[in-house]
Amino acid sequence: MATIGQVLKTPELGWRRYDCNSQNFSLFDTDFDLSSSDRFYSGITNGQYIRFKFFGKQLRVIAEVSNLPGQVSISIDGNKDYFSLNSKADENYVLKYEKQFTEQAIRECIIKIENNNISFHRFNAFDIDSSGYLIDFMRKVSLYKKETGKIFIEDFDSINPEWIISPSESFSIAARKGFIRLNHTADKDVMLLINKPQGDIAIQVIADYTPDIEGDKGGLIIYQNADNKIEFLESHSINRSKEHREWLATSTGEQWGFYSKVDATFDYADSDKLEATKIGVVLKKGVSDSYKPLDIDRIIITSGHKLKLRQLFPNNRVILRDENGTTLSINQVGKLNTGIDINLPSLEFQGTIEVYDEQNSLIAEKKALFYGGDIYNMGSPLKIIMDSKELNDTDPTNLGNMIEGKRIIKMMVQNENSVAVHNLKISIEQYMEKVGYTWANISLDSLAWVKQISINTLSANSSREFWVLVTKDLNYIGFEPILFNIKLQHD
Repeated sequence: MATIGQVLKTPELGWRRYDCNSQNFSLFDTDFDLSSSDRFYSGITNGQYIRFKFFGKQLRVIAEVSNLPGQVSISIDGNKDYFSLNSKADENYVLKYEKQFTEQAIRECIIKIENNNISFHRFNAFDIDSSGYLIDFMRKVSLYKKETGKIFIEDFDSINPEWIISPSESFSIAARKGFIRLNHTADKDVMLLINKPQGDIAIQVIADYTPDIEGDKGGLIIYQNADNKIEFLESHSINRSKEHREWLATSTGEQWGFYSKVDATFDYADSDKLEATKIGVVLKKGVSDSYKPLDIDRIIITSGHKLKLRQLFPNNRVILRDENGTTLSINQVGKLNTGIDINLPSLEFQGTIEVYDEQNSLIAEKKALFYGGDIYNMGSPLKIIMDSKELNDTDPTNLGNMIEGKRIIKMMVQNENSVAVHNLKISIEQYMEKVGYTWANISLDSLAWVKQISINTLSANSSREFWVLVTKDLNYIGFEPILFNIKLQHD
C-alpha cells in the first residue's frame, strides 16, 4: 500500500484514477489552468481553488512536488486539513494526501492555495476507491426514491373489508358520492377503525364536518381497547372554518402527536401516550335534530409525516415548492449532517424539492407526488450485476482472461427502487488505459455492438440484460486480466 510521498504513476489495485487532463477538466469547478502536459496548475495567487464532488469513501491527491514553498488546504464536506507540495527534488505523480471514510457517500472537496506568493502548484490526478466515481460538477444529480412512505389510502368509492365499522348500521356510502357518512346514534359512539400498521405511522383524515351546537363531537381516535383510547375531537366553535376539516395524528413509539389544519398548514394541538392496536375516526353518541353527520372524504396512512432526504452535502439548502412553484419552506442541512427531514403540508403532496449548494447552484431537483415517510437519496439508484454480484463490490471490475482473442460477458442493469429511471445510457471504457485491447463494445442483444447503448425507461423494480465484447489486439501476447469501467448516465 502506497504511503504519503511515494510516486504513483498508476493507481493501486482498488483505486480509480481521474487524471487532470482535458477529458476530465469539465468535471471540476476551478480557476486553475490546464497545461499542455495534462496538469492543473495555479498562478502565483492566493485563493485559487479546485472544487469537485465524488461518490466514495476514499480519496487520494496526486501532485507535482518541487523545492518552492506554498501551503495547500483541502476541505471535504467542510472539514479542513492542510498539506504541502514542497520537496527537495522535483517529481511528478506524488501521493500528497489521502483521506478515508467509514462509508460511501456523495462528498464535496475544495482544494485551495494558501500563503503563496512565489510558486506555482501543479496537480496530476485524483484517485477514488474503485467502487466510487467523480461526479460531473456542472450536472445536476438525481434525487431518487429509496423507500416509499405510502401505506394505505382510502377514497371511499366502496367499502374496504379491512375497515371495522361499529355499529354496522350507522354508516352510508350512498348518501354522498366519494364520501363515507357516519350518522349519530343515541347510545353508542360510532367508530370507523382499521388495524394500526407496525412501526411509526401518521394518519390524516379529510372530512366535511361542522358541528353547530354543543355536544356534537367527532374526530380522530387512537384505540387500544374499550377502556384505553385517545380521542382528538372536533366540536362546536364560533371561530370554526366552514371548509373541510383535516386532522393529523403521528406516532413515535407509543407517543402520539395531534394536529389540526389551519389555512394550509397543520398546527400542533396536543399529545398523549398509548400502545395502539387500531386507528380511525369516531363520532360521539347522542341524537339531536341539530347534530351533523360526519362525512369522510379521504384517509391517508403513511410511515411518517416528514419527507426524508439523504446523501446530501452539509450546508445544502433544500426548498419545498407546491405544484404552482410557490415556496412553502426553506431548510438548511446541518454543518455535520448529510440528511434532513422536511415537514410536508399533507401526507400526500404534489410538489417540487430543490437542493442548492453553498454557492447557491441548483444541484438536484425532483418533481413528484410525495408521501410522508418517503426517503429520497441523492445519487443513482442503479446497480450493474455480473455473475450475481454487484460490480461495486469488486476491486475493480475483473472481466476474466482473454480466450481466443475475444471475450463476451453478460451483465445486467438493475433498478431496485420504487420509481422508473429514464434516458439511461451505458458505455464501457478501459481501466487505466491498458495496452493490448483494441476495443470494448456493448450490446443489448449480443448481436449489434456499439460504443453506447440507450434504454428509454427502466421500470421500477426491474432489470435489463446487456453484453460486453472485448477484443484483443492481434499483435499483443499476454494473459493479463481485462479491467474495465462501466459508465452509467440517466435523467
